[in-house]
Amino acid sequence: MISPAGEQSWIFGTMHIRDDRVYRFCESLYPIIRQANVYVGEMDLDSGLPAMEQGPDYNMRAYFRPPIYQKIRHQLEKSFSLDVGRYDHLHPLMIMSAISQHFLQHDHMVSMDEHLWDYAKSNHLEVRGLESVEEQMALLHEIPPEPLYVQIRAISKYPSKFRKFADRTLVCYLENKLHLLYSMTKASMHQLRKKLIYERNRKMVERIKAFPTNQSYFITVGAGHLSGSSGIISLLRKAGYKMAAVNFTRPNDTSQPDINVVLKP
Repeated sequence: MISPAGEQSWIFGTMHIRDDRVYRFCESLYPIIRQANVYVGEMDLDSGLPAMEQGPDYNMRAYFRPPIYQKIRHQLEKSFSLDVGRYDHLHPLMIMSAISQHFLQHDHMVSMDEHLWDYAKSNHLEVRGLESVEEQMALLHEIPPEPLYVQIRAISKYPSKFRKFADRTLVCYLENKLHLLYSMTKASMHQLRKKLIYERNRKMVERIKAFPTNQSYFITVGAGHLSGSSGIISLLRKAGYKMAAVNFTRPNDTSQPDINVVLKP
């Protein structure tokens, strides 16, 4: 992308998972990252990943009658090898994230977005985040837990449906179907989409627009934030940025030779 002031930068959609299939993008991204002066993550990872214990305690156990809670716990442990009893004092979005992480592949020690952050630091780039840990945690605690407890119960009752959705989002990402990925993410957010997607997109774009000039940036955000009329790509275009896709080939993968997930002039 080229800013209204003429600086060239890049933006890439990541996934917060450790699956080797998403890591295959990294080899093609390394030389692009090294061209930038500043690496920008969705969150400032040097301030620490959000501690799951931050903020108020929640109590999923108290929300359900004991027999229902025990059934949910048993079903989640059976389907995902996850003991929800270890997490039920946390916000339910964190519980849902833990469920996802338990059945996805754990091929690497850290998630893709953490790895790219560490790669940029090892190559002596300045690093910064579009959001802080405190902002993300404050947003989390604004979300009422009760509707999400209902969703967790549905996941326990229909685990194959949840697996199918997660698998489909990963396939959309790998095949560069970013708009479909956005549509699925938006649909899954229900009443939370305004707070978790649209408002955050606008705030992140305002921060990108405020970056100092005379530097180039490699920016990473969750891939679900890129597409759509309220997505980061569209908002940057409306702000006068010129956007175009960079095609590159994933190593050792001939099924999808061209990927258009990095944006530049």
